[in-house]
Amino acid sequence: MNIAVIAPPFLNIPPAGQGGTENVLYYKVKELVRRGHKVTLYFAGRAEIAGITKKRIFNQAINEMKVDLKSQEASRKLRLEMTYFTLVANDLIRNEGAYDVIFNHTRGEVAFAPLSNFLKTPIVSVFHLPILPENIQALKENPRAYAISISNNQRKDYKNCPNFIATVYDGIDPADFPFNPNPKRDFLFWIGTVAEHKNTLDAIRAAKLTDYPLYLAGKIRDAAYYEEKIKPEIDGKKIIYLGEIGFKEKIYYFENALAMLFPTLWQEPFGMVMIEALACGTPVIAYPNGAVPEVIDDGKVGFIVHNYKQMAKAIAKIANIKREDCRKHVENHFSSKVMVDSYLAAIAPILG
Repeated sequence: MNIAVIAPPFLNIPPAGQGGTENVLYYKVKELVRRGHKVTLYFAGRAEIAGITKKRIFNQAINEMKVDLKSQEASRKLRLEMTYFTLVANDLIRNEGAYDVIFNHTRGEVAFAPLSNFLKTPIVSVFHLPILPENIQALKENPRAYAISISNNQRKDYKNCPNFIATVYDGIDPADFPFNPNPKRDFLFWIGTVAEHKNTLDAIRAAKLTDYPLYLAGKIRDAAYYEEKIKPEIDGKKIIYLGEIGFKEKIYYFENALAMLFPTLWQEPFGMVMIEALACGTPVIAYPNGAVPEVIDDGKVGFIVHNYKQMAKAIAKIANIKREDCRKHVENHFSSKVMVDSYLAAIAPILG
C-alpha cells in the first residue's frame, strides 16, 4: 500500500529525549517499511528512517526553533502548529489519490476531519492524548473522519462514537531494548515528566520505605511542584535526579533496575515507559489509572497497587516476578509487529 503518515511537528523522528508519540510513530513506520509498504512521512525537522518518502514541512522541529524575542508571544507554538496543519492539508489535496490511507498522529486529531468529506482516501487519526467531548463533536460532524484509540480506557466514555474503528496499543521494537537476565537490581527507577499528575512524589515516598535508592529521570514541566515537593527530597544518595536523559542512558536504567515505579494519577492513555521497562525484563509497579490495567498483567509482570505504602510492599516481593515473563509480555502484546498487525486489520474494512 501507499501510506501517508503525519507526524507531530514539535520533535525530530525519533526524538533525542522524551517523546512517546514520536517514538510510537517511528516504530510503526519502520515496521510498515519492513513489510514492503510505501510510506510518505510528513514531518518537521529531521526524520531518520530509511526507505521512506520524506516531506519536510518545516526545516526545524518547532521545539528546536530559535526565537527572536522581538517576535515572541505566548501563542507562537500554537500558530506554528496550525500553519503546519494547513501546509500538510494543502499537500494532501494536491496529491489526491496518491495514497491508500492517511494516518494522522498529531495532537490536532480532528484538524484534518473536514478533509474527509472531500478526499476519497480515508483519513485515520490516532488519539495519543485524552479524548475531549469537543473532539467527539467534531468527529460526529464528519462521519468519514475515522479514529483509533490507544487503549480502551481512553475512550471508555465514548464507546458509541461510530468514528472509532479500533483500539490499537502502542508498540516498540524489542530489539532496541536489550533483555538483561542478570541486572544489578540495586536501585529503583522512575521516568516521566516531573509534574503532579505523574506523581513523582509517591515514587519517592515508596522508595524511602525501602532500602533501595531511587533514580528519577525526566524533564520538569511543573516548576512549582518540583521546587516545593521534589527538590527538597533529592539528596544525591537515596533520591537522585538525573534530569532528562537520552535513549542509551534510559536503557541502562531500564536494564538494571529492580523495578520501575509508575504511580500515575491521571488517566494515562497508554504509558510507553511501562512496555520499554518490561522489554528489558524490569517489572513495573503502578497505580491502576488510565491504561495501566490493560498493560500490566498484575502479579505476572509487576504489581498494580493503590498507594505508596502498597507500592513499597510490592517492591519487597518483586523477586517473585520472572524477568523472562516481562520480556515475553511485550513480545506477545506490545511489539511493533503486533501494533502494525492491529493497524492493518483496523483499516481493512474502510479501504476501497
